[in-house]
Amino acid sequence: MNIAYLISAHTDAPQLKRLIEALHTNAHFFIHIDKKSDITPFVSIIRGDNVHFLEERVDVRWGTILEVDYQMALIKTAVEHPVHFDRIFFLSGMDYPLWSNDKIVQWLEEQGDREILCGMRMDTEAINRQQKDIYSIARPFFSIGGLSNKSNQRLSIVCRKVKKFFGMRKPLWLTVEGQRWSLCKGSAWWCISEELAAYVCNMYANKPEIRGYFVDSFGQAETIIQTIAFNSPEWAKKCMIVEGEYPGLAALTPLHFIIYEPVIKIMDEEDFSMLVESGRMFTRKLVSGKSDGLVDMLKKLHEYG
Repeated sequence: MNIAYLISAHTDAPQLKRLIEALHTNAHFFIHIDKKSDITPFVSIIRGDNVHFLEERVDVRWGTILEVDYQMALIKTAVEHPVHFDRIFFLSGMDYPLWSNDKIVQWLEEQGDREILCGMRMDTEAINRQQKDIYSIARPFFSIGGLSNKSNQRLSIVCRKVKKFFGMRKPLWLTVEGQRWSLCKGSAWWCISEELAAYVCNMYANKPEIRGYFVDSFGQAETIIQTIAFNSPEWAKKCMIVEGEYPGLAALTPLHFIIYEPVIKIMDEEDFSMLVESGRMFTRKLVSGKSDGLVDMLKKLHEYG
């Protein structure tokens, strides 16, 4: 089985190295390093014919369309690679596998054509008003040359508040080629086929109305891919679409164990039993100097399958 791992990172090169070394030696790794970060620590210790650092890097700003720009750049690079990938994962550089590589491959083989892309439609009556409000408030993004990032951010916030004050709301749907699409929400961590990855990348590149809707939306990195896939009759039936009330982001992240509240927890050796018992394939977040003991324990676990 050919596997590609798309990885976003901005800090902690040693942790990224540990992540790559823990995964399959025959996998390919496509890595985006935030343009604001010095790439030297990463390329100096992470090497290999199967390791590909993106040359064109994005100055990532959380909660903006720039997150999607690097997502799509990673997907496009993997799809255009000469090797055909059976499965493409999206990970963070602060992730780490809880399963052995053999177990990962065995599980993937058992999935058939199921796409491990989880999420839900946001324009249903089951979604409460508080959740709907988060996604219906327009969040303009400014990147004006000559202004600092902070100044652009302040300008964006002011514009958002003005739109909210005057009741200017975004619908929880968009129109693509005359068809109404539901806004869909999931997480940024998933595992899909190369065919679905190519479809998502092609739709985003060739349907300007998609970017036009999402450019001032909330959490685009957690909505665009689900929206494209779930509004396709062909792909929706292969994905993991959740019905009912919003269950929380952790429940919409099928492969990762993450503690989001009150902030994303840094895992250490005291969390070992909890992580193993979670049944998830990966965990985040791990940090060099704080999670070293946990990594050693997981390495020993992997040796025994």
